[in-house]
Amino acid sequence: MTLKLAAPSVGRRLLVLGCSQTKRDTAGAIPAITRYDGPLFRVLRAFLRDYLWPTRLSVAVLSAEHGLIGALSGIADYNHRLTPERAHKIRPEVTHGLCRLLPEHEAADLFMGRGYLEAIDFGSLGRRARKITFIEGGIGYKLRQLREQLDTFGAPKGSPVPALPRKGRPLYFLPDWDDFLDLNYDFARDRPSTLRRQDRREAHSIELMRPHRLCDGVLVSLAQHSGTKGLLRRVTSATSDSLTPRPVRDHFGLAADQWAFGDCGAFSYSNEEEPSISVEQAVAVYDLYGFDLGASVDHIPLPEIRRNGKREQLSKKERRQRVELTRRNAEEFLQLVKRHRARFLPVGILQGLDAEDYASQVPDYIDMGYHYLALGGLVPRSDAEVLGIVKSVVAQFERKDARPWLHLMGIFRPKLHNQFRSLGINSFDSATYFRKAWLRSDQNYLATDGGWYAAIRVPPSHDGAVRERLLQSGTSLRVIGSREKAALAALRGYSEGRVDIEDCLRSVLEYDCLLERSDREETRLLEAYRKTLEDRPWESCSCSMCQKLGIEVLMFRGLNRNKRRGAHNTLQLFRQLDNP
Repeated sequence: MTLKLAAPSVGRRLLVLGCSQTKRDTAGAIPAITRYDGPLFRVLRAFLRDYLWPTRLSVAVLSAEHGLIGALSGIADYNHRLTPERAHKIRPEVTHGLCRLLPEHEAADLFMGRGYLEAIDFGSLGRRARKITFIEGGIGYKLRQLREQLDTFGAPKGSPVPALPRKGRPLYFLPDWDDFLDLNYDFARDRPSTLRRQDRREAHSIELMRPHRLCDGVLVSLAQHSGTKGLLRRVTSATSDSLTPRPVRDHFGLAADQWAFGDCGAFSYSNEEEPSISVEQAVAVYDLYGFDLGASVDHIPLPEIRRNGKREQLSKKERRQRVELTRRNAEEFLQLVKRHRARFLPVGILQGLDAEDYASQVPDYIDMGYHYLALGGLVPRSDAEVLGIVKSVVAQFERKDARPWLHLMGIFRPKLHNQFRSLGINSFDSATYFRKAWLRSDQNYLATDGGWYAAIRVPPSHDGAVRERLLQSGTSLRVIGSREKAALAALRGYSEGRVDIEDCLRSVLEYDCLLERSDREETRLLEAYRKTLEDRPWESCSCSMCQKLGIEVLMFRGLNRNKRRGAHNTLQLFRQLDNP
């Protein structure tokens, strides 16, 4: 172990900072780089306010409470000093973590007090310890060395996101639920390209549909992505995902003229008394991952929620409290954006009990300094209610002699779209057409002429839930497999002109009937399937999905087909926006 800074390397470099006693006092879990507020973390954050996160930089924290964690790991506030006893207790875990990380990096620099070294068993690191440099000296010396080290990365200057265009049709954002698909999925054998997902070549639907443009951008929910998967998944240990943020635009393969919009996902925590996302967390995550737009933290004033497994009516007072909380959060959100010099465009979310309530808050948001507004809580409302809310809000713009950008959260209402355009709605997001691919029984595929078709159900028998339903028919697994194979072969044969429509339908229904549908449902499906096969809509579509997959895109079978069909539907919606 040397006592001076190693020379800059062309490979990745790991900086390990000792945790600080000074922390930001905010509720909930926020990234470690934001939670700790000691001098070293202030220097790092000041650098990141001026520059983009260097591609070769990894940052970890040696924490008295958590051991070795990534700078992006979400942690709650705590008060725990690193005593010699605590250092000895966490030493095996910390050493193991370094053993995993050091092979991925050219060098590692430790910016911490000497007492933190007791938490590392350098002998167990073996030759890997040669990569480590302990920065020894007073805090002033460490701060200078940290800044000099950061400067060696040659990171580009960061700049605020330019204003979004206001002319033309409303922009469309596609909400994401980790909609990445196996690029090399074997449709003939119904097998993924590799058993382990992390070994597959995957791409988001936006990339899969190229050269076609699927949307103007993606909307990413923090609440939806704070679980065990996705770009923002929860990580508590020092893994590569927690050491450096993968820019959201790179993650989704966005083009230069597409935008990444961050949202808190209020419906995900609508049954809770408080939002599961804190204002500080939202600002930090939006900025760290390079979102173009970021929405404030809202709470939907639903008339009814589920609490302890039971439906419960919210009182008007409770609903009013949610509206007021949303407004206070919006004010705090904008203040933090300015204080931290965040580069994304802040979007203030409005919630309300009725049209008048929404409209009455518009002057407050404009006076706060918002240039981008979004209306939340619209999804469960009727077309008449939504239109009334939008008209009331837009009327307030004229009274304030200001015209903020206006986004509609979570809705696309075809019957209202032309009115929305005339009212000057600037953008909206909706996954309706994407999810219809597998959530509807008769409207799964949107044809180029605007008509809907039913996808033909051939559920995979290797799926546990499907197999259980099939076995309830009393049919053996051998017969189930045989009928399933025959249905798939018949559909492919029909597409190629080798099987007539009656034989094809017979094979499909012989397998489908094992699911024991009602006679009425079977008759309805037969009619829908016949129309799909007779019209052959996949042959009239020039999109890359239909051209490549053919009839496979019309099979209701597993996420790799269903979500590809959802991407096709979304493309048709997007084309309708360009040609109203």
